[in-house]
Amino acid sequence: RISKEEAKKVIDKCLEVGINFIDTARAYTVSEEFIGYAIKGNRDKWILATKSPAKTYADMKRDIETSLRNLQTDYIDLYQLHNPKGEGVMDQILAEDGAYKALLDAKKEGKIGHIGITNHSADFSLEAIKDNLFETIQFPYNPIENLGEEKLFKKAAELDMGIIAMKPIAGGAFNADLSLKYILNNPLVTTAIPGMDSIEQVIKNSSIGINLQPLTE
Repeated sequence: RISKEEAKKVIDKCLEVGINFIDTARAYTVSEEFIGYAIKGNRDKWILATKSPAKTYADMKRDIETSLRNLQTDYIDLYQLHNPKGEGVMDQILAEDGAYKALLDAKKEGKIGHIGITNHSADFSLEAIKDNLFETIQFPYNPIENLGEEKLFKKAAELDMGIIAMKPIAGGAFNADLSLKYILNNPLVTTAIPGMDSIEQVIKNSSIGINLQPLTE
């Protein structure tokens, strides 16, 4: 929604106020390229996460290389399976010629640091994480979408997984200040990833974490 130069200004502001985690994806059009341009020269200050919907070894291997090139880096901190769904899909991903093996190989080669998974179904996610193959789970979480909290987040915490709250302001449907406050008051949540396309949003959102207050009744 903004230009490459505007994106750099937003990301520079994020760094200035103490934000150090960026989530993107192969599917987010020019996002990886813009982020790569914006963090050039400051790569060591960022925790970079991206993701791919690839299911086969060849497709995931290709996407990892594309992400590295787009982000202008030789390593990505967190590479995630992007919202797998459907019967049998995890069997395909975990097969000998599946996407998970490509992630493992990339990790051994030092191209990625950690392997995660994103999803929108609590039941699917619970099944996917049961064998402790992933280090993070990214799942929708906000005051009006909190179905995963009771079962999924507790199980993920038991497995020592990082919990990334996506859609933290419900796509703009909920008050950002209250929603981020609600999320960050949950000790199970590792981080929240609101989309931001202006310096004003960066200042406003970061202020909730900088001056976090407990929830009142």
